[in-house]
Amino acid sequence: MQVQANTFSIALVGNPNTGKSTLFNALTGLRQHVGNYPGVTVELKKGTAHLGDTAFEIIDLPGTYSLAARSPDEMVAVDLLLGHRPEEKRPEVVVSVVDASNLERHLYLTTQLMDLGVPVVLAVNLIDVAAKQRIDIDFATLSERLKIPVVPIQANRGVGLDDLKRTIAEAAAKKQAPVGPAFPEALEREVQA
Repeated sequence: MQVQANTFSIALVGNPNTGKSTLFNALTGLRQHVGNYPGVTVELKKGTAHLGDTAFEIIDLPGTYSLAARSPDEMVAVDLLLGHRPEEKRPEVVVSVVDASNLERHLYLTTQLMDLGVPVVLAVNLIDVAAKQRIDIDFATLSERLKIPVVPIQANRGVGLDDLKRTIAEAAAKKQAPVGPAFPEALEREVQA
């Protein structure tokens, strides 16, 4: 796939079984091709999504629990996110896909993604599963506390996808990386020293 100069590169990242591939298929309409990287037997799915005149190259990365890679497929994901894969453009926006019914566990990876220096959008998937379990999430407060956009979605039904695309486009245009938490002044001094 030849990427146009005006195409934004978007990576879908998350723990296994969060619905990344379902989201990928919903965003791209199954228009994909597979990249198989030398040295590993890991395949990344790539496809294109459009929002108006803006094109997005969507990359569905293998599931990972953290950026401390322990397997070849996790290493491919981490290398791509860090821009260490010469055959791939570093993503301009990272979409952290999390399971609404297990949010606390999945936010660990999200906080690591926020340190990469690129915009992060949090896609809270499986909101229907969370609702059945009577889990109520205050998405506005979550966004405020994390200082990143948070979009509730149900990828398998297409719920929230227009809002997600719009949010991704805004994040790509702003190019604003998340700002980490403020630490006590004494800690900051020691870090600087």
